[in-house]
Amino acid sequence: MRLITSFGKRFCILAFAFIFLTSLGYMFGTLNMMEIQEEKAIISDKLNQAELELYEAERQIIHCDAELGHKMNALISGEKYQTIFVITPTYTRETQLAELTLLAQALEHVPFLQWLVVEITKTDLVKDFLSTTNLQFVHLDNGGKMEAKVNKCNVLRNIALDNLRQNHANTSGVILFANLDRLYNTELFEKVRNIKTVGIWPTIFGDMQFECYPLKFNAETPKYPINLGSVGFSTTLLQTEFTLPARATDTEAVSLMAEILISNKTELEIISCDEQLVWFLPIF
Repeated sequence: MRLITSFGKRFCILAFAFIFLTSLGYMFGTLNMMEIQEEKAIISDKLNQAELELYEAERQIIHCDAELGHKMNALISGEKYQTIFVITPTYTRETQLAELTLLAQALEHVPFLQWLVVEITKTDLVKDFLSTTNLQFVHLDNGGKMEAKVNKCNVLRNIALDNLRQNHANTSGVILFANLDRLYNTELFEKVRNIKTVGIWPTIFGDMQFECYPLKFNAETPKYPINLGSVGFSTTLLQTEFTLPARATDTEAVSLMAEILISNKTELEIISCDEQLVWFLPIF
């Protein structure tokens, strides 16, 4: 009996030890599996990030190839590509990122283009957004200063014009004022590239329209009642000290700017009379 009892005790101890070791092994095995899963998740995240970086690099290479192709064609044909300078004032509001995205998508495939984006005070939202584009851009601001009861967009446009005078006074090109409440057909930019003085085209759904052949404006004032989205200026404007009046409307400012470059409306270049190249579609 003692032998059996002793044997039974030993058997119980061995069985308990076996169960304990098995449980311990299972526990460590589970921990190892969790660690493996965590490592797999980390590796997966790194692979996804690498894929995103590769995609972005490929996108930039494609953009550079397109730019280089245009330059090579220009060299071969002897054609001179004028730079298009697009000036966009912007300020914080709910639709800002959506509007910037729409405009950037219209601009990003246009060669020989520089986008000047001007804020009252630089924001991370605009800074981060511009860094994701393939565009050549200049990010400017007004140092947080803005007087009351002024056309703040004119104030911001003047900052961009000053920047162009400092850096591109002798560059042959065209200046466009692209507001974020307009949609742009990419075809517009090639059509306006060779403007010699002041070129005009219609803005669909916009005010201050005109009729062609002969040119006739639908408004009597100011002298050149042109919609801001319907006009482009030669960079010869940069040779003057003209600034947009801070208290003038967009149309008044455009008219005054045109008077600097032309003596009468017959000198306006009609880029298009009936094509749909710009739409006025405010979404705020």
